[in-house]
Amino acid sequence: MKKVYSNVLIALLKGIVYSHQEEIWNTLILPENERDVRNYFADIHLDLIIDKSEGYAYLKQQQTSADEGENEQETPMKLIRRRALTFHVSLLCLLLRKHLIENDQTGESTRAILSREEINSQMKLYMKESTNEAVVNKQIDAAIKKVEDEGFLRRMKTEQEQYEVNRIIKAFVNADQVSEWLERYKEYVKQSKK
Repeated sequence: MKKVYSNVLIALLKGIVYSHQEEIWNTLILPENERDVRNYFADIHLDLIIDKSEGYAYLKQQQTSADEGENEQETPMKLIRRRALTFHVSLLCLLLRKHLIENDQTGESTRAILSREEINSQMKLYMKESTNEAVVNKQIDAAIKKVEDEGFLRRMKTEQEQYEVNRIIKAFVNADQVSEWLERYKEYVKQSKK
């Protein structure tokens, strides 16, 4: 393995690589390095996903026959775990994706920015009513923290509590299904109030 892109391998194993990580990004997107990195990860059943126009790269577990219910003993171990998301985390991901869609449609900015208050008010539309505001805020805080940890949201260094929606969310939340899922969430909350 060439020392030149060993930092790229490590960065990808740690998570998402963004174009603003200039040294790593520029090393990764050189055609010969990209090919070698793809081949390296293919050997351990990982696909390298790069979206140059959006400025991100990440690793994805290759689909295997065990994923389709076939012989598990012949399939390799998985390096990347799949995790179920809580109601609040999945709701926040849907809302962030919706905000990114709306932001892209207006074309005002390539960066989708939300304040903490906007996140709060949007999430509360889909949450059960509660007399305990502290509990609701704690649930929202936990969802924001988890989504930040997953790399979909980044807190900005400003005086106000503002967040930027990272464009990587496009790779994980299908735009075509956002409205449908948000309607399901509304219906779920409506049913739980009965």
